[in-house]
Amino acid sequence: MFTLLHVAVLLAYFPYATPSWQAEELALYDLVEEVHNNFYDIYGISKDASVAEIKRAYRKLSLEWHPDRNSAPDASDKFRQIAAIYEVLKSAELREKYNNVLEYGLPDWRQPVFYYRKMRKLSWYEALLVLIGVSSIAHYLMMWAAYYEKYLVLSQSIKKSRKREKKSEPDVSATQLREALEIYRPQIYNLLPFLIVKGSWSTFMFLIAVAKEYMTRREVPDEEEIVEARKPSTTPRAPAPVFNYEVATDLKPVSTNNPESYAKYMSEQLESNKSRYLLVSTYKVDTWLGSLLSLWILFGTPNRWECMARVLNRSAQDIVTMAGKLKHMKQRSGFDSVIFILFWEEYAKLAAGQQSSSVSSSVMDVHNIKQTDSPNKAILTTEWSQLEQKQLETALQQYPKGCEDRWDKIASAVPTKSKEQCQQRLKELVELVRRKKANVKNKE
Repeated sequence: MFTLLHVAVLLAYFPYATPSWQAEELALYDLVEEVHNNFYDIYGISKDASVAEIKRAYRKLSLEWHPDRNSAPDASDKFRQIAAIYEVLKSAELREKYNNVLEYGLPDWRQPVFYYRKMRKLSWYEALLVLIGVSSIAHYLMMWAAYYEKYLVLSQSIKKSRKREKKSEPDVSATQLREALEIYRPQIYNLLPFLIVKGSWSTFMFLIAVAKEYMTRREVPDEEEIVEARKPSTTPRAPAPVFNYEVATDLKPVSTNNPESYAKYMSEQLESNKSRYLLVSTYKVDTWLGSLLSLWILFGTPNRWECMARVLNRSAQDIVTMAGKLKHMKQRSGFDSVIFILFWEEYAKLAAGQQSSSVSSSVMDVHNIKQTDSPNKAILTTEWSQLEQKQLETALQQYPKGCEDRWDKIASAVPTKSKEQCQQRLKELVELVRRKKANVKNKE
């Protein structure tokens, strides 16, 4: 079923749908309506006259009705009609069409060209009114067609449902049908002209609202301007006075890397913490670590970790944790790690050969291994603490070979040791490193 849009499209493209209606043919119809007389009678010739006769008649009439020679008020119109008739009669195609008009007459209301010729003569507003009228009528008819279509569909569905339920109540069915179709009944205010007016009014009001909003936004100042306007005016402050400071010129620069000041500070710290440090160091190194190493070497003992825990008065988990830490001592850096590694390897070799079953004898073996070649020399792992070792390493790096009074300055950097002890310590460390390298080469 066609809709209003389809009708509008057909009316808009109506001229393009008639390619047989040429401009000459339409002009011929207009000329026939304007003249209201037979062209042959006007020229005074017969219907089958030749072209030469038509030309002679045209010259005669043109001289008679030429506006320059004839002062009649309708001379110009007559001269124009005579020229148009001559153009029709001298063309064989147009002459044949004119003969058909003489025989059958002009197209009437039953032919589309009749309405097309009428539409061509209308102005734009007249054509718009005609188009709106025709579209409104078509729209109204289509609404009724849609209404009857809904009526047929609903009536058939009601009949089918009534047959299934075996009920015979026609009045109830008719009432239901009318109520269902009430919303589909065509209304006058739903026609195209009313819809155009409603749409135009809604569009106009929308444009007014948009314009008002735009003007309101232009009139409202920016937020920054409002904030600046609300800020209180501040009075200018007086400039702050400029102070001139005198720079001291009789001061000596303070050095933070002075070995003498550092040694004095460290000696004071060592004196204050000497008793606590010696107690903790002696307990941890001699008692706890020595006992743990002695008991650890006793491989093959049943429930070895529990026995070690009972002897050391600790839990088995603490013993296992400390043993794991001793295995990873190779990750340590400095001379202490080298000394401990050498000591541990020598002790492990001796314990693997003998495997003493007595804890006290193993402890004595540990002390025998820790002794150096000279019995008068101090034990490395007990008399040199980690802090003293760090001080010695720092002093050796700060005062390299060739420095004047090198060992005196190194001894002053290690306040708890003398110059001879520092020299002996360095010799022992060098000897231990040399032995370690020799053992590595022998293994390779």
